[in-house]
Amino acid sequence: MPRILRAFSAAMHVLGLGGCVGSAGISTWGYQSGPGYETSNAQESRIQIDSAQGLTREACSSVSRRQIAASGGVSEADRTTCRSY
Repeated sequence: MPRILRAFSAAMHVLGLGGCVGSAGISTWGYQSGPGYETSNAQESRIQIDSAQGLTREACSSVSRRQIAASGGVSEADRTTCRSY
C-alpha cells in the first residue's frame, strides 16, 4: 500500500507542475448621493501567477452615475475600463 501511495503522490506532483495557477485580488467600493444624484465607484485589482503565462495583472475601474431631474426623468451612465499587463 505505501508503494502505491508514493507512486500516486509522485504522479500528482509531475502532473500538477504543468498547470499550476494561483491568484489574489483586492477591491474597493464607494458610494455618494445627494439631491438628484447617485454615484458609485469600484476598483478591482488581481494578480495571477500561471506556469504557462507567468505573472499577469489586471486592474479594472467602474463608475456608475444616476441623475434624477426635477421632472422625475432619470439618466444613467455606466463606465468600466480594464488594463492588463
